[in-house]
Amino acid sequence: MNKRTIIAPATAPGRGGISVIRMSGTDARKISEEMCGQRVEVSRLKKCNIKSSDGLTLDSGMVVFFESPNSYTGDDVVEFHCHGNPTIVDLVVEEALRLGAVVAEPGEFTKTAFLNDKIDLAQAESVADLIHAQSKSAVVAANSSLSGDFSKKINLLIDGVINARVFIEANIDFPEEEIDEKSFSVINSDLCKYRDEINDLLSVVKGGVRLREGYSVAIIGPPNAGKSSLLNLLAREDVAITSETPGTTRDLVRTSVNLGGVVVEFIDTAGVRENPADLIEAEGISRSKEVIRKSNLSILVQDVTDQRDFDFELTDHITVLNKSDLLQGDSLEKGRLYLSCTSGEGVEDLLKVILSKLGVDEGVETAYLSRKRHVVSLQGAKLLIEETVVSLNEGQALELVAENLRSAHHMLGDILRPMSADDLLGEIFSEFCIGK
Repeated sequence: MNKRTIIAPATAPGRGGISVIRMSGTDARKISEEMCGQRVEVSRLKKCNIKSSDGLTLDSGMVVFFESPNSYTGDDVVEFHCHGNPTIVDLVVEEALRLGAVVAEPGEFTKTAFLNDKIDLAQAESVADLIHAQSKSAVVAANSSLSGDFSKKINLLIDGVINARVFIEANIDFPEEEIDEKSFSVINSDLCKYRDEINDLLSVVKGGVRLREGYSVAIIGPPNAGKSSLLNLLAREDVAITSETPGTTRDLVRTSVNLGGVVVEFIDTAGVRENPADLIEAEGISRSKEVIRKSNLSILVQDVTDQRDFDFELTDHITVLNKSDLLQGDSLEKGRLYLSCTSGEGVEDLLKVILSKLGVDEGVETAYLSRKRHVVSLQGAKLLIEETVVSLNEGQALELVAENLRSAHHMLGDILRPMSADDLLGEIFSEFCIGK
């Protein structure tokens, strides 16, 4: 049980009908009963008048007690449900601090749950992902990870690698025993199966990383082609200033749009031309080029009546010809992408091409929200298992095989419960909000 008794608001700051204040630790029950002047009941909301040390009523609300280990953190947990007034919340927290509680650090409740084996690290990460999810697909995927579906797959792989380790290390420890070639063949076959399962899981996890982090798409092109107008059209509001004067956009303008269940950040950039009007425009052009390099995709916008060379090397990009409303229908060439930011005609076709280029399948739900560290660990484990299979096939020393399997075991274990995790845990839980 946590010797620190921590407290923090569990609901977002601001005014509302109800605010929830969470307290967890050894003295949670004792402190709450002193504040309420009565015994709190297990798993049952009970009305209470929350009072200060001088007997003044701070609020009339509800209190509930979750006894260890049957709580979110695994420690004793008390929740105060009070009126949604920031002043009341502050007074309740201050009273608990006076009685010995301390303010929780960001993510400390969930970190405590992890340390108490209530959840593994992948599930803990999915708590933060669920809070920050910006689309239905992200919410569903985060809940899948939180429920333990992803962790179950990793645990099955770990169990398989452990079985292989036990067999190999037993043959190292007892060299006088005759080697069972049939058993070695079974182990080799199992390892090939684990490698293939990791490979399949990697494709899902990479999709989860993209869903969690979203995509960035740079809107680029020469001045006055309609880049800012396109951004406003995609955002469905005027987020960027538009003008007939070339070089209006000096700084980067960003807006996020939910497309096909994923969040896509569109970035309006300064028009790129050889002779900028001043140093500010030149700096805007420099920033535009940097955004192009970092984005997942670029949309090159050209004025259909005044197409110009775009003097910058592009890799993955879409060219769209804007101001198509100024052309006659028979002037449109087949196979080219036309758009009118004035009428909106052609925007649906453009969105379909964007999703296709990004590799987003609107009909497929991503199984889990994932992080880059999951990808790194899975890739490392896959490589080590591949090396193990080669070593077995070539009859190399079993000590080398055992070392590769040990490392693969650690790689997979790092996803759920790192063996040396202080720095990693600090980095992960620092992303959480206070109260979670």
